[in-house]
Amino acid sequence: MIQNISMKQFIKKIVLCILMSSFALFSQADALRKQSDKIPEYKVIKVIDGGTVSGKAVFTSEKVPKDEMLTVTSNREFCGEKIAARKYIINKDKGIKNVVVYLADISSGKDIPAQPVIVDNVKCAFEPHVSVGFIGKGNMAVNHNSDPMFHNIHAYITGRLAYNLGLPEKGKEIKRKFYKPGLMSVTCNAHPWMLSYVQIFHHPYAAVTNEKGAYSIPDIPAGTYEVRAWHEGFGDISLGKETITPGKTSNVIAAFK
Repeated sequence: MIQNISMKQFIKKIVLCILMSSFALFSQADALRKQSDKIPEYKVIKVIDGGTVSGKAVFTSEKVPKDEMLTVTSNREFCGEKIAARKYIINKDKGIKNVVVYLADISSGKDIPAQPVIVDNVKCAFEPHVSVGFIGKGNMAVNHNSDPMFHNIHAYITGRLAYNLGLPEKGKEIKRKFYKPGLMSVTCNAHPWMLSYVQIFHHPYAAVTNEKGAYSIPDIPAGTYEVRAWHEGFGDISLGKETITPGKTSNVIAAFK
């Protein structure tokens, strides 16, 4: 009897230790998650005679990667049989479209733009393929459906689900605020080839390159900042430190290979 009671007590202690260890691990993981969710500080100031960073994103290697054609698996009568991935849009001068160029370490400057970021469903593809969003000032993602069919939108920020929403018919739209910085990927469960990206920042100093590979980031306070560039296929690279002079334009080339 004494041996049985001792064994029960032993088992209870083991179970208690496991529960306490699990709680400690959960608390630690939760603390790390909250720390990662913390938005860096950014102070809005009046920028007078700000400087500009502008330039081009270019591919410097000889063999230019070809963009993939994706197979359409549903609603082919409307979407067609193939659709471009738009991962590598590189022109004859090797200018790269859809590169996000941004300042990595700026903590004060002009206000966040109030204009929303529209992510539209057009002919079974997201438009635009790459965009930038900002936290604050009412800036948000407007998920719009221009197609006469159902789209089921899943958005993930750095691998975690940001929102899951249905756009059942043409003209339907749903708004969602940006709540943390990071790379947001947008997919459609009903059409698995669909993909777009929104790079979200806590400051307004970011731009997406156009068809020529060109970009411009204006109204930057005087100072020295790290300039970086991200591309879906080529990754994220540092373009070095750039000293901004009032009223002057700094030419910074984003070279990918």
